[in-house]
Amino acid sequence: MSAALDIRVPQHLSRTLWEEVRRLNSYEPVIFGLVSEAKTPGRRLALVRELIIPPQDAFVRTSGHGAKWTAAYNIELINRALEKSLGIVIFHYHGGGRVQLSADDKQSARKLLPTFQSVLPTRPHGSVVLGDGSVTGMLLMPGERSYAEKMTLRLHASSIEILGGAAVPSTPLLDGLGTVAEIAAVKSRLERACVAIVGLSGGGSQVATKLATFGVGEIIGIDPQRVSADNLLATDELGWPDVLLRLRKTGAVKTRVWWTNRAVHFTPVNAAVPEPKALEGLKRADVIIGCVNNLAARSDIQEIAWRYCIPYIDIGLTLRPSEPTNPQSRLSHISGNVFTAIPGGACLWCTGFLSEKALAGEAGGANRAYLRSALVAQAGHEQRVFVATFNATIAALAASTAFQILVGYASDPPILRIYDGMNGLVSEMTTIKKSDCPKCTANLCAGDLLWQ
Repeated sequence: MSAALDIRVPQHLSRTLWEEVRRLNSYEPVIFGLVSEAKTPGRRLALVRELIIPPQDAFVRTSGHGAKWTAAYNIELINRALEKSLGIVIFHYHGGGRVQLSADDKQSARKLLPTFQSVLPTRPHGSVVLGDGSVTGMLLMPGERSYAEKMTLRLHASSIEILGGAAVPSTPLLDGLGTVAEIAAVKSRLERACVAIVGLSGGGSQVATKLATFGVGEIIGIDPQRVSADNLLATDELGWPDVLLRLRKTGAVKTRVWWTNRAVHFTPVNAAVPEPKALEGLKRADVIIGCVNNLAARSDIQEIAWRYCIPYIDIGLTLRPSEPTNPQSRLSHISGNVFTAIPGGACLWCTGFLSEKALAGEAGGANRAYLRSALVAQAGHEQRVFVATFNATIAALAASTAFQILVGYASDPPILRIYDGMNGLVSEMTTIKKSDCPKCTANLCAGDLLWQ
């Protein structure tokens, strides 16, 4: 059985694509996408990195259905793709529900796509037609000569909209829980969803059971550690038998998820990001939730999420004593955050949460192996504080955000939630993407590393 094919479009391109292919013109509107490629277990991805809107003088009159452009513009397009080492996908629109490629579309695709592939054999090339809730097309993936015609198109905005395949259309819930039909659609969408959680201690273990309550089809739990006594101060989802038996956190959380909802599949990954097993798990996810306690791990997760066009929810909790040098000092500050990063929008680097200076300061100029050792050593000297309830609040916010992204009514634009644990208040603020953020430009929809 061939792998499923998924075309992914980041937030800043989704609206442009949808509007431009439906624009009224004297000719059928055509938009070109420059795409990278990636492989996940059971799925192949075509990731749209850039859209090209051709000028009107590039088109020529044609008696048949569809659009036709000049040979000169075709050469210009190929040169642009070659310069960036990206594939070419042609997007256009047919009205109605179930769409099909016309005879002219197929004839054009069989002529153009092999030409594109001969010039750029390591990238996907295709012709795709969008409809109202559906998608079809012809794609040539790297190393293949047969055309893939069944696919889904994933448009990232504040929520995820999926066209084609067996996907359930987005059904926003505007009034309470909506109608019976809306509830059924939401349930179906959640059952098909996969959420990866990185870090299963205080926040992550509680996120997992909350997602299980929602009925998320698969939860991938990523954590290499075993349960320790300190974990019992951070969550009520782990207990003394887990410590006594030295269970892995993945095994302990898997049991809690099963107790919560036996219909949910929990996949344990006993590895740390960015180890290969962890990377393979993250690549399969529809949403990633990071529950880690250091900037280096956040940087890795942010890159992976952007590289494969996956929404990323980052959570964290900070406790500060009034006298940092006094181990008996009272806590003066308990704060948490839930940051939602939609591919194509603001990332952790845009907000300044991540910076090269902060990463260097955390590691002390050493490599990541030293960083992990340092964190373990520091943990032994930290004041033991019961923070399970604070983590529960942040976990609930993160799980609810994932729910909103998956079923179609997340905040637009995405927001940063700040939690004040001392007062029990949650404030919200919008985040702004920096146009000159080098990490966004370099990593967004980059796909798998391409070795030549």
